[in-house]
Amino acid sequence: MKTFVLLCLVALAAADQSARIVNYQYGIEEDGAYEAQYQTTNGISAKEDGISYPGNVPEAGNYVRSGSYSYEWEGVTYTVNWTADENGFHPVGDHLPDFSHTREHIGSIDDHQ
Repeated sequence: MKTFVLLCLVALAAADQSARIVNYQYGIEEDGAYEAQYQTTNGISAKEDGISYPGNVPEAGNYVRSGSYSYEWEGVTYTVNWTADENGFHPVGDHLPDFSHTREHIGSIDDHQ
């Protein structure tokens, strides 16, 4: 997980060759819970936390994660708050379309079989 977070930071900084990471914090607890956050010189910031729920067999289980990231584009700051769990990735932001009603219209997979 640490490697993944670090690679994301490097990828973001590579988009603006002069950007530098000015704050990076990461912590993990014995129960698998973690928190991470960073800020860059080009106005990108992100924070994330989560916890692991082990499954009944090896390599099973799930992470429940939440966080946010912000970035500046042409003088406007955009922020995305998100959650990710066994039901997928769920971003929310003022500049993003609202798809919260979609699940109600689609129904469950069992309804279509």
